[in-house]
Amino acid sequence: MFLNDLFSIITEEKSEKQATFTIRLNKEHAIYSGHFPDSPITPGVCIVQIAVDLLSHLSGRNLQLTQAKNVKFLQIIRPEEHESIQYQLSWEAIENNAFTLKAVVSDGGTIFTKMSIQVGEK
Repeated sequence: MFLNDLFSIITEEKSEKQATFTIRLNKEHAIYSGHFPDSPITPGVCIVQIAVDLLSHLSGRNLQLTQAKNVKFLQIIRPEEHESIQYQLSWEAIENNAFTLKAVVSDGGTIFTKMSIQVGEK
């Protein structure tokens, strides 16, 4: 889990099956020293894992990615330029204590990522 390591939650707004988070990326995290030292960007796998971590936080469950149905990386997230970003989540419960999770990752008018994934308990 990257919560309180790679990122921290600044604000959280939740309704029944939707939530919006503003998070702060930790630009000093070791991931950025390897991806890439002179021009750090947030790895795609981390962008997806943050969405899973946020739903885990909301549900109080230890969730993991089980299927990436559709993930589109539209813009690069550079922590030096976009220290805080928004995750808009919506989810539906499916069988076996799993969820279909949709997320849009953005900063103002810039959309970085759109995804539709499935997550389940570890």
